[in-house]
Amino acid sequence: MTCIVFRCRKCGRYLHAKENVKMRKCVCGFNNDLKKVKVVAKAVDEKAASEIVRKLQGDGTLFRSLDG
Repeated sequence: MTCIVFRCRKCGRYLHAKENVKMRKCVCGFNNDLKKVKVVAKAVDEKAASEIVRKLQGDGTLFRSLDG
């Protein structure tokens, strides 16, 4: 199953979800509609998607708002 990597529309955290899913809830509590998110990358499975998220997120735990 193909997975997509995207950023939370509220806090900016990188997340991944299966391609056929409609919504994905972030740890900040925001429900991301996957039709409205910008896809950063695609992966062949969840393990590969997790690796991409770890590399993109890095060590940073502070997230900025994507609103402005």
